[in-house]
Amino acid sequence: MSRLMSLVTVFLLTFGSGLLDARGFVFAARAWPDGKLDSKLGAAALLCFIGGLSLYILAVRFMQNVGVTGVALQSAMWFIVTAVGIAIMDNSILQWSRTQQFVGLAVAIGLGWLIATTRAAA
Repeated sequence: MSRLMSLVTVFLLTFGSGLLDARGFVFAARAWPDGKLDSKLGAAALLCFIGGLSLYILAVRFMQNVGVTGVALQSAMWFIVTAVGIAIMDNSILQWSRTQQFVGLAVAIGLGWLIATTRAAA
């Protein structure tokens, strides 16, 4: 597999994993209305987490192909997608102040920079 195709595969699998996990977190947060488990939302959360984890395991294989071997870097890529996905899916990002939105963007850019420069330095 070419390096470009591996990078595209890493992006797609990581993006899919992060979005599924984000959706799982949103479902899990809503699965306990009035302190009682809503089994449909609980099951939906569980299925999202299973799908997200499965895609993440596949993504790690392709990350290793392109030289991203550190666990911290691999998980940071997932974290960025998941955190942004949660903020968007539960609409909380719209309630953040401009400062909070700026800091969130800066953190995502900073993690992206760490991923890119650590790979380049390796």
